Amino acid sequence: MLPWSEFSNHLAPTAPLAITDSTCHPAVEIGEEFVRILDQQLPRVRSHSRLVPAADPFRHLCHDACLLRNARTVALGARYGMPVLLEGDTSASKTTAIAWVAHLIGQPVLRLNLHGQTDTGELVGRYVPNTAPAGSTHPHRVPAASAARFTYVPTPLDSPTAWNKWDGVGPEAHATVPPWIFKEGGVPQGMRHGWWVLLDEINLAEPQVLERLNPVLESPPSLVLSEGDGTVFGAGGSVSIDPGFRLFATMNPAEYAGRSALSTAFRDRWLVWHQAEAPGESTFAAMLHRLVFGEHPEFLFRGRRYQSPRSTPAFPCLAGLAGIRDLLPRLAMFHASLSQASGMGGAVPTLGRVRKERYVFTRRSLLTCLRLLETAVREDPATSLEHHLRETIEVAYLGRLRDGVDRPAAVTLLRAAGLAER
Repeated sequence: MLPWSEFSNHLAPTAPLAITDSTCHPAVEIGEEFVRILDQQLPRVRSHSRLVPAADPFRHLCHDACLLRNARTVALGARYGMPVLLEGDTSASKTTAIAWVAHLIGQPVLRLNLHGQTDTGELVGRYVPNTAPAGSTHPHRVPAASAARFTYVPTPLDSPTAWNKWDGVGPEAHATVPPWIFKEGGVPQGMRHGWWVLLDEINLAEPQVLERLNPVLESPPSLVLSEGDGTVFGAGGSVSIDPGFRLFATMNPAEYAGRSALSTAFRDRWLVWHQAEAPGESTFAAMLHRLVFGEHPEFLFRGRRYQSPRSTPAFPCLAGLAGIRDLLPRLAMFHASLSQASGMGGAVPTLGRVRKERYVFTRRSLLTCLRLLETAVREDPATSLEHHLRETIEVAYLGRLRDGVDRPAAVTLLRAAGLAER
């Protein structure tokens, strides 16, 4: 049972509170047997599975408010065995937070990218042609009653009478490779092996497909493989659910193009539903500062101050340049203005209004800008930093915009941020 103190913390993580503890605590603490994210602690798993997220994708992470709140929600759901859904705009650190927490504790994660063609076979399982050599066996054979549903096409490894031998009649039925086998989908595999299963972009899938997961979202979870041989996962079944299994999902708001409206029954089963905060100008500025100088921002949460220790800078050669500390906040201002003008964060778009698809400017654009800037400075140190920055902005931002109305509007935002001549 979730204690009220934990429940209330989760309900109002952004409520303004006075600082009750002047000490600055580490936002993330990694011990021998545990990992703590803000006030949520998880045991370390240390799995050797290839599904454990590697460290490299997270070396540029800035431990800001957006990421830490998302990660804390993930840790809370994992700690209490509750399914967690993170909803928010593109680049709100939803998927990253789940994978990052799994990386920290050594937890295998199976990520399923859902889309309009996703079916129950991808989630739960389906019959597939058996490619095993003749004479081998497989634990998930097609029951004789199910065989009639399939058209069997012999392969060179099969004898002409393979189908008849495998019809379940006679002792030879157990010595022949079945032409079809049931392949479990990602969800039952996660339940069997103790993986975290991440359903990414969940509302791109059809609602009737997602409803198949309703029993998995119950407490305790269960699943009957009615698409196969009827294997039962959970209480009273033949397969016990590994205690490490957790279900996570991410989604953009329903207002995004192509998104489906989730049913009430399905939405109600996600016990932890977190609105991921869209990054703003201060978040972008903190990210740039961390990438160049390695310093993470301070974060106030529930009356306590948190900050992660300094990390290795991603672009250390920029740190010693004259004027860089003044330039980075201006770049963050421009990026935030352009992002808002393109409709990010729920804003009404003023750029690309005649386009079928809106422009997208996320943290990846900032990362691209710094990469280009560092390369330009290293190759041509005699040229001014401002000139190099204008060149990189042309590539990372202005090159995406159509001439006419959109490009002049972006140049106006550049001038407002002090990055272009007036």
